[in-house]
Amino acid sequence: MEIEVLYEDKDTLVINKPVGMVVNRAESVRGETVQDWIEERLGESFFRYTDKVFLQRSGFCHRLDKETSGCLVIAKSPEALKFYLNLFKKRKLTKEYVALVHGFVDPSEGTVVLPMKRSQLDREKWHVHYEGKKAITEWRVLKRFEYLGTEHWKNSLSLLRLNLKTGRTHQIRVHLSFLGWPIFSDDKYLNKELARKDREHLSHHFLHAEKIEFLSLSGKKVEVIAPLPDDASALLKELSLD
Repeated sequence: MEIEVLYEDKDTLVINKPVGMVVNRAESVRGETVQDWIEERLGESFFRYTDKVFLQRSGFCHRLDKETSGCLVIAKSPEALKFYLNLFKKRKLTKEYVALVHGFVDPSEGTVVLPMKRSQLDREKWHVHYEGKKAITEWRVLKRFEYLGTEHWKNSLSLLRLNLKTGRTHQIRVHLSFLGWPIFSDDKYLNKELARKDREHLSHHFLHAEKIEFLSLSGKKVEVIAPLPDDASALLKELSLD
């Protein structure tokens, strides 16, 4: 299994999670997971710990969806895990994503503050609901691609940079879909026909955890940037040429 390590110190690993790889093992998951990879990589140094939470999480400080690529932080000890989980809980770090979405996003920047909860109709989906937990997403337009007369892409696509102020499951996907800007090739929150057409151009949803900034356990300021997957980068080049 080849996974790119973007940053490492004695307490911390930040990897560029590949598209299509699940973070944690589960009965429903086939194939190797990031959890398999980290346990193999750390070997005996990992299994010498007896801390229940650390072993259950395999050091993962947060998670990314199967099709989402990019920065994933992994603690190498129970002490580091406790420290980083506290950073995530108190929002003392910065997480930035890049997403390609349907529609002409206007205004060029803004903030979504909409509560979310799990769907009662489909337990694998989340939706905006007044009974849900508060969720905050900031966006900024990086580029717009206009296609006059192209019904498939509503005449335009927009490339966004997103900053998560909270960390709800599927938060970016749900917020953008609710606003009418569903993520390109998202087969869960995009119209099925549009998703099918999108997947003729990209085999996974276009959401990438591009950047993360935090203070490490040792007090060092860490800033990590993950390059886009090759196919996503190629799609942007293709759109720019069009």
